[in-house]
Amino acid sequence: MINSFDLFAEFYNRVKESENMADIIKEYGGANIYVPSYKGTFRNYDILKEYEEGIKLGKPSPVVIREIAAKHNLSYNSVCAIIKEIRA
Repeated sequence: MINSFDLFAEFYNRVKESENMADIIKEYGGANIYVPSYKGTFRNYDILKEYEEGIKLGKPSPVVIREIAAKHNLSYNSVCAIIKEIRA
């Protein structure tokens, strides 16, 4: 399933590879381009990375999750859901 990040990545790559602005205007002129938020894309991967690093250090999972929740101003359950969603 294509998500907003995939669409933006396609647009970004097209702009990056384009030799002139006219090509981009012809293809995307008049379009509303959605730029995904950091929170919805990279923050969740950062949370998973922090979780895995904490576990590698030998910390118990609940402790790591509480630390991440405090750092990112999220609830314990939100951090659990993010980790579960990314791992799925």
